[in-house]
Amino acid sequence: MAKYINVNGIDIEIQKKKIKSLHLHVRPNGRVYVSAPNWTSEREIIRFVRANISWINAQLKKQEDRPGPDYYKSRKAELDKKIEILLPEWERITGLSCKSWHSRYMTSRWGSCIPSKGRLCFNLQLVDKPDGCLEYVILHELLHLIHPGHGADFKRDLDKYMPKWKTYSSLLK
Repeated sequence: MAKYINVNGIDIEIQKKKIKSLHLHVRPNGRVYVSAPNWTSEREIIRFVRANISWINAQLKKQEDRPGPDYYKSRKAELDKKIEILLPEWERITGLSCKSWHSRYMTSRWGSCIPSKGRLCFNLQLVDKPDGCLEYVILHELLHLIHPGHGADFKRDLDKYMPKWKTYSSLLK
C-alpha cells in the first residue's frame, strides 16, 4: 500500500517493495514517487529525497516546459502526412515494403524497425528536420527489413539509393 509524505512542498508517494535500493521517479503527470526496500525507514527516505531535490525540481521544470497533448497531436498529424507520401515512394524505389508503421515521440533514436513484423516507427521530432532527413530515416528503416545491422551491405544499399545519406545522417547527430 502506498504512503505519502511531503518534502519541501512536493508530495511524494512511497512504495515499499522487495528491492535492494531506493529509486526515485518523476512520472509524466508530475507525480513523484520513491520505490524503497521494505526495511527502509521514513527518515531515510526523506533524507534520500532531500539529497535529490534539485534533480526532482529539474524534472518537474522540464515537464512544465513540455508542450501539451494538442501540440503533439498536430505535429504527429503533420509528420504522418509526410510519411504517407514519402514511404510509398521509397518502397517503390527499393522494392521493399513494410506491413505497418507509426510515429511517436522518442528520446534516443530517429526510427526503429522490427524486421520480423515488418513494422517501422518514426520519431515525432523528425517533423522539425528537413524533409531529406525524414527520407533518410525512412530509407534507413526500410533497409533494416533486409539488413539487421549497419554493416557493409547496409551501407552499400544506402549509397545505392541515397548517395548523400551521410549529409542527412550528420544533420541528425
